[in-house]
Formats: sequence, C-alpha cells, structure tokens
Amino acid sequence: MRGYLLLTEARSGSNWLGSLINISGNMGQSSEWLSPKIHRLDTRSLSWDGFFEEIIRKSSTENGNFGLKIFPGHLFITREIYGMDFIQYCLSMHDVALVFLRREDTLRQAISYARARQTRSFAAHIEGRAEAQYDFEEIARCFFYIRDSYTFWQSYLELAGAKSTSFVYEDLVPDPSPFIACVAEHLKVPLPGKLPTSMAVQRDELTDEWIARFNEDRRSADLLDAYDRREHIPGKIKNFFKLATRSLEPRYPFAF
Repeated sequence: MRGYLLLTEARSGSNWLGSLINISGNMGQSSEWLSPKIHRLDTRSLSWDGFFEEIIRKSSTENGNFGLKIFPGHLFITREIYGMDFIQYCLSMHDVALVFLRREDTLRQAISYARARQTRSFAAHIEGRAEAQYDFEEIARCFFYIRDSYTFWQSYLELAGAKSTSFVYEDLVPDPSPFIACVAEHLKVPLPGKLPTSMAVQRDELTDEWIARFNEDRRSADLLDAYDRREHIPGKIKNFFKLATRSLEPRYPFAF
C-alpha cells in the first residue's frame, strides 16, 4: 500500500490541508488517527498488529491509499501503549512518504492553540464550549510546546535518515497546490481539478489584540514557569497517592 504521514503540530494548517486531500476521495482520509479520541479503539484488547491494521484501514480510501497526520504526542502515546514506533513500523510495511509541515509565525500558532484549548473548538465550524480568555502563561506554554515539537520532528527525521519533504504553512496559504502535488505524486493519482474545502481560517481581531498584549507582558514575565510542565499531571486519586509516596513516574514526552 502507498501512504503519507504528515508530521506536524496543532494549529499548523494541517486540518485545512487535510480537508483538501480528503475531498479527492483517492488520497487517503487524513486525520489524527493515532489520537485515542479520534480512533476510539480498545487498545486493551487489540494486539499491535490489530491496532496497526485498524489505523491503516481508517485512514485509507477505497483505492488502498492512506494518509494521517501525526503530532509528537501521538507518536509517544502509541509507544506508551504498545512499545512501538509507528512511523518506523509503517515505513517497513508500506511505501510511505514523510511530509513535515511547520508554521513560521509561532506566536500566532500559539495563540490559536491556546484559544482552541480553552474553547475546545479546533476548527471554525465547531462551536466553542467556553469563551476564550487572554492568559499569558498559557500562550507562552503553547509557544514553547510548539517549538519543541518542530525541533523534535527535525531531529527525528535527521537521526532516522528518512527522506522527507518540508512545507511552511504561510507559503501554502495563497496556493496549496505544491503540497497537494507532492502527495498525489507519491500516491500515483492525478491532481484534483478543484480544491473546495469547508474549512475556514480562525483569525480575527482578537488574535491581533492578544499579540499586542503578549508582546507587552513578555518584557516582565517569568518564562520559566511557562516552560515547566511538570505540574500538569492528571488529577486522579491514584496519582495523588503516587505523588505522596514519590512513586509517580514522569509522563511520556509531549503529554500536554
């Protein structure tokens, strides 16, 4: 089978690009299929082989092509459950293209991510569950997190010695066809004639307002507090017990 893996991080434009891919009907079904909230598979009863086959099935179109986007957190949570590197295994089983997508304006991406985390609205067509409130530390935390993610992908690809193609979101906004052409060429399908999408850019005056406030606040902020994510431990009773007995193991990387 042929497929592609889009390596990126949240709020990078991957939803928009994925919607352009999906509308073709022959280039896979892009989504965050390694996220438990998306795949909804019972990993307690599925073997690794069964899990892998289900992920490929969910991300495939009828012609056998598949595609999914992966954030660093998805890769680590999969390893936490199965002890396997999904990317390396996928490369060994199928003809896979690796595509790295990053966004150049990290601050706008961080604000977008912070707003989405607050409202639980990760796309313009999804109604938010709460009002977004400016929070310097949350934006800075997202900024650090995004930069860590991009550094991870660049280092991972270099150490793996894997061939990849890189794109910058801002370069694709006026014309996404280079990205579409890259995927279509690997999957050996014709380029779609039109690229309709229901996705909309989540950008408004509030973003510009928060950028101005953030640039003012960062002059006197404690940035180390924003970077330190050790306090973000699920508030379960068993975790409080483990904290008290100092037996709580560190969370896997990129568990945000």
